Amino acid sequence: MHKVLLILGLLRRGPRSGYDLHRLVRSHGALYTDVKKANLYYLLDRLAREGALAVRTEPGARGPRGARLIYSLTDAGRARFDELLRTVLRAYDPVHTGVDVAVAFLARLRPAEARSLLAERRETVALRRQQVAAELADAAMQGPMTRIAGDHLLGLIDAELAWVERTLAALEDPTWLAALEHGQPEGEGADHGR
Repeated sequence: MHKVLLILGLLRRGPRSGYDLHRLVRSHGALYTDVKKANLYYLLDRLAREGALAVRTEPGARGPRGARLIYSLTDAGRARFDELLRTVLRAYDPVHTGVDVAVAFLARLRPAEARSLLAERRETVALRRQQVAAELADAAMQGPMTRIAGDHLLGLIDAELAWVERTLAALEDPTWLAALEHGQPEGEGADHGR
């Protein structure tokens, strides 16, 4: 849903080719990392078939077609953008990365390995935060809304770092440590510390 919102939002600024849209997405680095080139073109095609975009051909492009496709919003596309913007701002959909499932089975690992893997995760997330902060420092020059979007992204990363720290501290608790040492996952017997 957010990818469609992004494409429609970028096209509200005026008609663009798929190449131009891809370049814009890439220039925003961490903010739009999950919009890959193939996904972008797939969504442009789908939005055009659904009537949200009008497509015209512009001659003179390199490539086998010799022309580039220029996408612009239709009235239906503008209405869809407005609807998606309101929907996304109201909603909260947690992102599931798979770590929740892995943590449910953490007791299958030796306690030292569990702590080591989570410490490794902490370092990976901290490094990612540094990278994102550096990218957003450049993007901050683009305006207040970009800064707010970047702040939200950094807030999510900070929340992940805080969770890892709390989890590592919890794994030092004797109750949780005993569960890890006995290899008994949550839900398969006694309630461990909840």
